[in-house]
Amino acid sequence: MPELMDDRAARASRAAGVEASSSLSLVSAAPTSPEATTGSPVHVLAYVHLRNIHGSTGAGRVARQLTEHLAARTDVRLRILADAADQSRILPLVGEPWQSFRYHSFKTETSRQQARWFLLNQPKAESFWPEADIVFCTGESYVPTTRARLVVTVHDAAFFEPRAHRQNAAFWRQRLKWTLLFRRLAARADMIHTVSQFSADRLTHYFPALASRLRVVPNAVTPHFFHPVPQAGREFLRDQGLRDRPFALVPGGLHFRKNADLILAAAPRLLERYPDLILAIVNHSDPQYAARAAALGPRVRLLGFVEEEALHALYATARVVWFPSLYEGFGLPVLEAMATGTPVVASRASSLPEIAGGAALLARATDVADHLEQIFRVLDEPALARELRGRGCARAALFTWERSAALLKQHFDTLL
Repeated sequence: MPELMDDRAARASRAAGVEASSSLSLVSAAPTSPEATTGSPVHVLAYVHLRNIHGSTGAGRVARQLTEHLAARTDVRLRILADAADQSRILPLVGEPWQSFRYHSFKTETSRQQARWFLLNQPKAESFWPEADIVFCTGESYVPTTRARLVVTVHDAAFFEPRAHRQNAAFWRQRLKWTLLFRRLAARADMIHTVSQFSADRLTHYFPALASRLRVVPNAVTPHFFHPVPQAGREFLRDQGLRDRPFALVPGGLHFRKNADLILAAAPRLLERYPDLILAIVNHSDPQYAARAAALGPRVRLLGFVEEEALHALYATARVVWFPSLYEGFGLPVLEAMATGTPVVASRASSLPEIAGGAALLARATDVADHLEQIFRVLDEPALARELRGRGCARAALFTWERSAALLKQHFDTLL
């Protein structure tokens, strides 16, 4: 199987004449943070799926951090548009600053409300907050507007790539949903925020009409990953028997897109070479892959979803973080692991080389031997591991949510 969407794919799309605008470049690493403007604050109505910001991974964490950091700016007046039932259930769990935000709520269940917006183009966003200048959908969704500018976050084009997902019935349903949504966004959205140049290139490839409205604002590292491991994290390691055991960490769970087949093929050879090593896998896993992992014995540990404190501890104390994903719009675990000072081995595919920026070891996405060779190098060469720790920390420090929120606000300003 060829590499999935590596840098050759981006070059091919440009050669075919479907190149995103020059404003998309992710300048070396991340934008500098401009001072807040002194004019009137921009009124931003952020549509947030609150159910995704508690116990969140990936896209939910991005929505939470961008919303919080936009709200903290003096040149933004932010309010939240959300499902009323989610609001009453989630806010006690997430605490501040979410409990102090101002809300405009709809009482219809989220999926039904989204269908109403899509099919009827009603109610308009201004019926919730007439003063809104920007309606910011923090995930792939659509809210109709009359006057306000519509900005939508789109993380990637994975459901249009031929080998990013297993093509079962659920895949085809989601692909149809995404096709209809993106066509609507092509007709109505004023700006599409995406998270990497790779994603911008691939969205342009599949939806050329979006190209002039695509803007790259990168994801970033939640600040606590740069800090010492919290007590709750140390207790988690103790309870799991990992505090004094060497382990390699796989942070994406076992799924087709996360390269589970390669992980399970490589695991026996990895564990045979290092008899004391544990392979720890966090996040939810596809049941069929989980069953195969269980058959490999107790040194393959499926830890499931873990809280932030536990994830922090796992990143910081792993001998190596292994992220062999086939397809990522960004690849947040790469930067999070780097922030804790742990060497990273990842696939040379999709956005991962762009995000790693030369601070990780990369392997061909479907080559078991290449992945194992890079892991062996980290585990066997202390000098290399130290070098990767230093380079990784420096790389991760360039990506902050303050900078990302500042760049997003700059893009908002261009719409007004």
